[in-house]
Amino acid sequence: MQGRSLRYVTLRPRGAGRAGFTAVRPRRVDLSSVAVVAHAGPLAQARYVFEAISADGWLDEGVTVEDVRLGAYLHGGHDDLALIAQARRAYGFSDRQPDLWAEIAQDLVDRHWTDIGRIAEALLEHRTLTGAQLRACVPALPLVR
Repeated sequence: MQGRSLRYVTLRPRGAGRAGFTAVRPRRVDLSSVAVVAHAGPLAQARYVFEAISADGWLDEGVTVEDVRLGAYLHGGHDDLALIAQARRAYGFSDRQPDLWAEIAQDLVDRHWTDIGRIAEALLEHRTLTGAQLRACVPALPLVR
């Protein structure tokens, strides 16, 4: 999405509080695309958790997808929340204004859910994937070389 060359993605911890890392070659990108990407992780996590607890009958009455989504944001990564807050300030969005970037990210997650699942399975098996291995998981995805 950001047009940056992807070197690798890993589930191996990279510092305190980080479950994994995506390494890209440095390039100046628009803050709005960074905000969309920052939303995508927690939104994908929330979708996965909500589908899992719904399918297994663990869903308590009164728990909504918004509750699960909030939990994903709060437990996902403070770096992501900081990026989103920085982008909102930079673009002059008020606290009450809906976040268009979250809507864009949700649409991307929904449209590419099958591909996200394939990448997740490969990451669980190998723990680290190079850019070439990611392209093999999702051949239709135009990842920049």
